[in-house]
Amino acid sequence: MQNKNFDSLKIGMRNIKTSVAVLIDLLIFQVLGIENPFYACIASVICMQQTVEETVKTGKNRIIGTSIAAIAGIFVYYIGENVLGSKSYIILIPLGVMLLIKLCVLLGVQSSASICCIVFISIQTTHRIYGDNDIYPISRIIETFIGIAVSTVVNKYMNFHKA
Repeated sequence: MQNKNFDSLKIGMRNIKTSVAVLIDLLIFQVLGIENPFYACIASVICMQQTVEETVKTGKNRIIGTSIAAIAGIFVYYIGENVLGSKSYIILIPLGVMLLIKLCVLLGVQSSASICCIVFISIQTTHRIYGDNDIYPISRIIETFIGIAVSTVVNKYMNFHKA
């Protein structure tokens, strides 16, 4: 007979694998001397799924969405700053979101649309203010890829099953 109170205290394997992936992300960034592992950790948390196949699929959607948004974000940033002026973002951001969703649909990567829009909005709001729009989109792709790779490897090699 199982004790329900004890069962609710158990930590599942996906939980453990997610935590290990985040730990590895933190260690990688510390060893490399990179200050902020935030986006790699997010990618590891989001991409860790029940199976390696699901992790790879989720990771693929993340990297596609992030890459599309990075390219669009750089393009829209330069148009907004150099052609239309800083007030144009009130129109450019929603227009960009609409076009990015449509682009993801046309490319058949609808599952990438949400992260694509999130990254795009991040580039156009927060990172435009910080002035790191040249570096941020590329860093975001690399950091996301690290998190995806770590979660995939951890999921593959920490795949213990009860006998």
